[in-house]
Amino acid sequence: MDEKTEKILKSLYSKKVGVFCDDSNLYYSYKKCGWRVDFRKFKELLEQHCKLEFINYYVAIPDKADADYENVQNFINNISSFVSLKKKPLKYIYFGGHCVRKGDVDVNIVLDVVRIIEKVDVIIILSGDSDFLELKNYVVHDKNKKIIFFGYEENMAWELRQCWHVYVNRIRNKVELNIKDKPQV
Repeated sequence: MDEKTEKILKSLYSKKVGVFCDDSNLYYSYKKCGWRVDFRKFKELLEQHCKLEFINYYVAIPDKADADYENVQNFINNISSFVSLKKKPLKYIYFGGHCVRKGDVDVNIVLDVVRIIEKVDVIIILSGDSDFLELKNYVVHDKNKKIIFFGYEENMAWELRQCWHVYVNRIRNKVELNIKDKPQV
């Protein structure tokens, strides 16, 4: 763990923290980087540094006829003991003979942050999506609270790199899913 990451984690001491995870962003990060976050380890790491109130995991669920349905179900079953799942149906948009699958959860996350902001001291967003920049402005400037973005270095928007952030790559040895212990889904 690098010095900056240690400093950020130490700043959480005795703070009430809520975590919001963007599955869509994480999924593409996993694919790009070749490793996943183990949410048991991630939760344990945070609990060592703060008063962790919750980890909300936002995921779009494919239709049962979708070839990915079973893999998604296995994945959420593996993490469900460590997070509160916030599910919505995956959208299928057809045009020009092609199907585009959409599972955006950004608005769900933003609304839940707005609803919970008075009950926590710090918001952690596990996503590298620049769409959350305006949420940072609301949390910091309007509510005078802290927000920290956790994400894969290879998939962190440049706008979020200007904010308080932690690259999960720098804590990989503490949070990586060991595929020998759990199946990769």
